[in-house]
Amino acid sequence: MVLTSMKYTSLVVVVALFFLGIWAPVHSEPTHSATVPLSTTASSGTYVILVHGYNPGDTSGTPSTGTWTCGVSFESQLVSAGYTVGVVSYYGEFTIAFSNGYAYSNSSFFGTSNTPIQNIGSQLGIAISKIFTSGTTSVDIVAHSMGGLVTLYALEHYYDPHIALRNVIFIATPFGGSPFASVAQFLGLSGVVGCEANQMVSGSSFLTGLQNNLGNAYSNYPGFIWTVFAGNYDPWWGYLFFSGGNDGVVSVNSAAYLGYNSIYVFPDLHTGSLDGYTWYGISYFQDQSVANTMLSVLGT
Repeated sequence: MVLTSMKYTSLVVVVALFFLGIWAPVHSEPTHSATVPLSTTASSGTYVILVHGYNPGDTSGTPSTGTWTCGVSFESQLVSAGYTVGVVSYYGEFTIAFSNGYAYSNSSFFGTSNTPIQNIGSQLGIAISKIFTSGTTSVDIVAHSMGGLVTLYALEHYYDPHIALRNVIFIATPFGGSPFASVAQFLGLSGVVGCEANQMVSGSSFLTGLQNNLGNAYSNYPGFIWTVFAGNYDPWWGYLFFSGGNDGVVSVNSAAYLGYNSIYVFPDLHTGSLDGYTWYGISYFQDQSVANTMLSVLGT
């Protein structure tokens, strides 16, 4: 009986970690070019950079940009609202593909789920500093799950004087860790899920470092607004691992662990049926109310 329970728990953990931060259809990689800084080719206005989350124990480096086009398609709604949108992909070659046709890439970087989060954060910080090289450009960032950890590391360790950072929206980012990562580590599944999952264990040295260096982000980009999106709709499997409100993968407390200027907790996202979005805890991307809230926050 104990063995059966252990196997069941392992299966749930692997499935949940498989989709911790991302489920998306496969998309072909965009054409990349980084010969001219974006600031010399771009139209005026605000740029929104989208940073996806953890991908499924992926040691193959499959690109993961489809997060933002699944469900109600945050990406297309932002473009329709007049923003120039840059979609980050860090599994495989690091890229940021913008909706105006510009693309940045670093062919010397090849990311997988075994790539430390700080290495990806460094790539993001370096990319931003190379993309925005003159004047002052208004920039917003929307980051999902582990993508929020990537983003915060970049903000803490890289400064670009040419961007005016307005809003950073962290969607279900496990600043306080995820119990799924802890259980996976306990069960010896690190080789399956990759080292990034270990870094999302509560109390990990990586998460502690983020907390200790938090002041750097505000020093580098004073005045930016920190907004947290979280869910407390508690899918049934959430009760196995969480003691408080959660979206099935990340708790409200973990998402708000490092603080915020504003927080939006969504109580019931697309839970009418046990489909892929609900099962994998990413119902944010299937719910128009979340997209409306995002557009409202960015419009302030």
